[in-house]
Parts: sequence; structure tokens; C-alpha cells
Amino acid sequence: MSLLRLAWSYFCQRIILPMASLGIALGIGVLFTVFAVFNGFLHEMESSIRNVSGDVNVEVPRESPQTEEQYRKWFTQIEGVEKAVPQLQWFGLIGRRGSRAVDDPRTSDLSGIMLVGVDSTELDFGEINGELPPMQVGAPLAKKLGLSIGDVVEIVTHRSSRGQPVPTRRSFRFSAEYSTGRFDQDLNRVFVRRADLASISGTNPEFSHWILHSKDGISAENLAASVDTHFENLQLNRFDFPKIRTWRSIGGNFLRAAENQKGILTVVFGFIVLVAAYQLIATLLLTVAEKRHDIGILAALGASPKRISGFFVGLSLVISSIGICLGLLLGWWLIRNLTMVESWLGGGEPIFREEIYKFDHIPVAVDATMVGLMIVVTLITATLFSLLPAWRASRTRIVRTLRRR
Repeated sequence: MSLLRLAWSYFCQRIILPMASLGIALGIGVLFTVFAVFNGFLHEMESSIRNVSGDVNVEVPRESPQTEEQYRKWFTQIEGVEKAVPQLQWFGLIGRRGSRAVDDPRTSDLSGIMLVGVDSTELDFGEINGELPPMQVGAPLAKKLGLSIGDVVEIVTHRSSRGQPVPTRRSFRFSAEYSTGRFDQDLNRVFVRRADLASISGTNPEFSHWILHSKDGISAENLAASVDTHFENLQLNRFDFPKIRTWRSIGGNFLRAAENQKGILTVVFGFIVLVAAYQLIATLLLTVAEKRHDIGILAALGASPKRISGFFVGLSLVISSIGICLGLLLGWWLIRNLTMVESWLGGGEPIFREEIYKFDHIPVAVDATMVGLMIVVTLITATLFSLLPAWRASRTRIVRTLRRR
């Protein structure tokens, strides 16, 4: 206990030791913040993909002879499928009624979108007034087009007639606004009733995709394998075999690149903590050189070399523990005030622009496992880096040290 008190006395009296803790705190704070933001980015991206595509997305070939009832029957036979929802997806152009874009598709007033037809039971289209079919529009797209609830919009698309595309257009009423938080997704998708979309696209049957949700404990990959096996056992014509994809494969290269980037960031920012811990060698070596007389007194009073080396290892743990606590407090404060920090760094202008980073906010998710691993690695690194100064302190010669004093 007396050696611990002595370590605390050293820490309070010599400014170089609190500065070493501050270096570790800065490294921990930056690492904590970066991982919280990056984990939040991945979490939000994965959630947005799964909200749109489900756990497994089954794309049905066009002009499939199977009916909706037949597909529902097949999906109920597959173990692991909790819910199967039909969708009709169709490409089109959208513009405000009365804008020059409707009459001249070459202008920039038209926006390319994905028309997603869903059942009314799956989505709330808000209050429906008049004879025009309702439409749910993302907040960024509504802002871009200058739409307000109740406005009429025009959809320019094509209709499949005898295998040939025929241009067509249809008016919808903007009845509800939605926001998933993901900028590109809200900008490029609008939701309408499936029957309304089928009437202008001419698709038969009235679905192009099935969104499958798995039961608890069933991974998307296992569910996709079960679906694939079930359709293979049906021995369908190869032209009628659906395309089966998990939400992860739908995320594509962008999602995989983000996940790989997390590993790279772990290595790069891990060096920040490593460099901060490395300064413990210089700090403790300097402390050993300046406190040789104290070490000699401890040895003269009966402290063994093992106890002296343990003292300096303990001193390094005091320094690193204080640095870790301060770093976690700094990181927590940063993620709670990211908007203010972003404003400071950007001079009042946003740094995380939604059209680049895909989200209209800075997502944050603290991973307790990652935080615990960061603490353990920092303490182990600090202990290893303190072994050399501790070893040198334990080899101090008592008589020579006391004579020099």
C-alpha cells in the first residue's frame, strides 16, 4: 500500500507523468470516437438495406407462370421463413405536374426513381383524398421537387405490351413522406400501392420480388440456402428459377468495402495507442534516472529487486489507467456532441455531407466488446513497455546510488 501511495505521489509531483496519461487519453479518445462513428455507419447501413430488401430477396423472372398464391404456399413450406411479402419494382421518372419536365423528358427537372409497389397493409400511405392513387415520397426527393403533402406528381414510365415497351404516364398524389435516414435511398425510391403500379406497368403477375424475413436465430445465409434448395427440388424450368440474394449480397461492394475499412482502421488507429504507450518507456526511464536515490533508499529498507520492478510496473498501470479513464470520458463527450464538433472543425459548414456519406445524420454505435478490447490491449501494452524501465530500476546498486547523493 505504501508503494502505491508513493506511485501516486510521483504522479502528482512530476508533470511529465500526467502528460504521459494525457497522451494515452488522446489516443483512446480518438480511437473510441472513430470506432463509435464507424460502427454506427455500418449499423445504419445494414439496417437500411435489411429494411428495404429483408433478410433474403427473391427476384421472380418476368412473365413467370406461377401465381402469388403458389409462391406463398412454397414459402410457407420453407423452414426459417417468418414472413414473405410481395413487391413490384419498376423504373420510372418523376416530376411535378405542370413542370416542363413532364412535357420534355430531356430536361433536368425529371428524376429517375425506383417505383416500389407494396400492399396497403405493409405501408401507411396517410390520408387518401380524391381519385388519384397515393404515393409515399422520401424527404430528400420531396425537398428536391418542392413537394408538399397533397401535391400531384407525374410518373413517366413504360408499359409492357406484348413484349414491347410502350411509353406511359400517370398522376399520383403525394400523400405521405418517409425517411429512413439514408440519403440516397430516400432520394431514389417512392412507394405506391402494388395494384396501382401493376395497372400502369402491365406486369402479370403483380409482383417482381418477394421480401423474406427470417425467424429468430436463422441467419440470412442459411435462409437463402434453404430457399435455393427448395426451388431446386421443385425442378422448375431454368427460365422460371428466381434469383435469390441475401441482404449482404445486395449491399454489394460498397458494404464489403466499408467492412474491410473497419479492419484497416483498427490497425491504423491502434498505432495511435501504441505510440502513446511507447512514450512510457522514455517517461519511466527518465523517472528511474531521476529517482535513483529513492530507489536506493527503498532497497536499503529491504525492498527486493522484484518489489522495486513491480513498483515501476504499477506506476505505468497508474499512468495508463488514468489515461484510459480520461480518454473514455473524452470519447463519450465527443460522440455526444458530434454536431457541435463538426461545426467547429468545418467553420460552421457540415463536414459529413449526406450526399457523400449517404446519411442525413452522423450515426453512432458504441460496441462494448470493442471498448473492452481496447482497454485490455492498452493495459497489456503499457505493462510490456514498462518492463525495461522496471528491469533497470531493479538493477540499481544501493551503495553507489547513496554515495552519489
